[in-house]
Amino acid sequence: MKFAWPLFLAWKQLFPSKRKVSFFSLLAIIGVALGVNVMIVVVAFMQGFQQKFRSDIIDAQGHARAIPVQRKLDWRKTVKSIESRPEVLKATPYLQGHLLVQNRDYHAVPFSMGIEPSSEEGVLPFNQFLENGHHPVHGYDAKDITPVPTTESLDDDVVFITPQVAHRLGVRPSTILQMEDRNGSIQDFSLKGRVKVRRLDPFVKSGEWTIEFQDSSNFSIRNGLRTIEKNATLKNGLIDLGWGYPSFEVNAGEIPFAKGDSYEFQVFRSSILEIYSPHMIEQAKSDEMAPPREVRVGGIFEVPWQGFHADALIGTRRFMEDMRGEENACDGFFMKFQPRFAENEKKLSVLCSEIEDSLDGDWSIVPWFIENAWFFDLLKFEEYLMVLIMIPIGLVAAFAIAIALMTTVLRKVREIGLLVAMGGTRIEVGTVFCLQGFIIGALGSVLGCILALIFIRYRDVLMSFIVTRIAGEEGQAGVTQFYDFYSLEVAYPWQSEDSLTTFLTFALFAVLVSTVAGLLPAWRASRMNPAEAMRSE
Repeated sequence: MKFAWPLFLAWKQLFPSKRKVSFFSLLAIIGVALGVNVMIVVVAFMQGFQQKFRSDIIDAQGHARAIPVQRKLDWRKTVKSIESRPEVLKATPYLQGHLLVQNRDYHAVPFSMGIEPSSEEGVLPFNQFLENGHHPVHGYDAKDITPVPTTESLDDDVVFITPQVAHRLGVRPSTILQMEDRNGSIQDFSLKGRVKVRRLDPFVKSGEWTIEFQDSSNFSIRNGLRTIEKNATLKNGLIDLGWGYPSFEVNAGEIPFAKGDSYEFQVFRSSILEIYSPHMIEQAKSDEMAPPREVRVGGIFEVPWQGFHADALIGTRRFMEDMRGEENACDGFFMKFQPRFAENEKKLSVLCSEIEDSLDGDWSIVPWFIENAWFFDLLKFEEYLMVLIMIPIGLVAAFAIAIALMTTVLRKVREIGLLVAMGGTRIEVGTVFCLQGFIIGALGSVLGCILALIFIRYRDVLMSFIVTRIAGEEGQAGVTQFYDFYSLEVAYPWQSEDSLTTFLTFALFAVLVSTVAGLLPAWRASRMNPAEAMRSE
């Protein structure tokens, strides 16, 4: 009970009964809350960026890479040996190098990689990369209905390139536009149904296509030259004309089709690239003239990981073998492991060492976090630096609390003397002011955590507002290229142990600093002589 009255008195001095709000208490609590909010949000966002970069790197490189110590021609046995382990989900071989790519008078020397189109999706999500790089064409009175390319179209004569290479060379993959009929029988012609293009392979030819209805369910498909014409019904579903032609699917709408309804399409073939390799240069030195390799642009891909090559080209492994003049070659494997190993860096490191030892030292297994250790060390340094910068914010709030409490002690000299005269010990009197700092810190920490949760919840809206005001609408795209706030995942305290630790650490830090800020006023109050305090005016 001796501790109860100092706590009660401390609360009453901060929040007097006759006042609705204490100006000093409100400012002190808000100051602590803002400091806690800033520290939590900064660290939480840094952790979110680390998690995003971690995910992007794994997508671009796999959980680990197997690199041969020396040239080996029996790598297929090694792949089977690695994939036979229960911890390994997939191992995909690759070839890499640089090639000279030409389109008319434009040149590029992208980093080139050859992969296995039948198995690569198990390790690297290239279909996702192709979706990221797919940007529909905006045409006048036309709608781009080109399907997103997939790795199924990857062939020995088909390559995928990054947007930077496509822009430098002025090339594009095959595209199909649906022409809009402004003179249709109804204003919204789309209510009659929808036409989808399920496949548009890289070898499709440029030209016009028309779908015309004879009645509500029967229609014909023909090209502009009328060399191809096929009758179909809505029940047919997918109309596949074969490789080199678009595959259509017609779906009924709210309003039935009528005789004479037609849909017109314009197809643009994919660009053709001429590719030269260092092997061709060696052939030229030996007076062996080798024509350039002609390939089609199958799609544009974009890898979120900024450490990936901006100028890049993806082809099949056989394509890279031909360009390098090597047979049965392999530069390494991309590897993917079971989640229990992939989510734990220590387990993943031990597993990679075990696999490396089982291969008799012929291969080096490098986990993703070892290969990119420099980058995460930089992020960690940035996080610690931001914490170091944020800590003075809490100290400033502590000094403000200490000054305010010291002022309170000087204003309440007679009350302090009266408390001692009524039987209060010096420690109990000092505890009153020390507890005031504790209460301010506790309430400020709770409010700061709530503000941090609100900031995390509405981070997209807030960051969009801030970036737009600073960089403008045009600069927002450039900012999100490196700091993609919209795909940033910031965990709540109940979702992540690291996030919970961050909230608790800074909340306890604010409580501790605020309590310590009350020690000096408490010591000053406890040192007062009660007789002199009672005589004070």
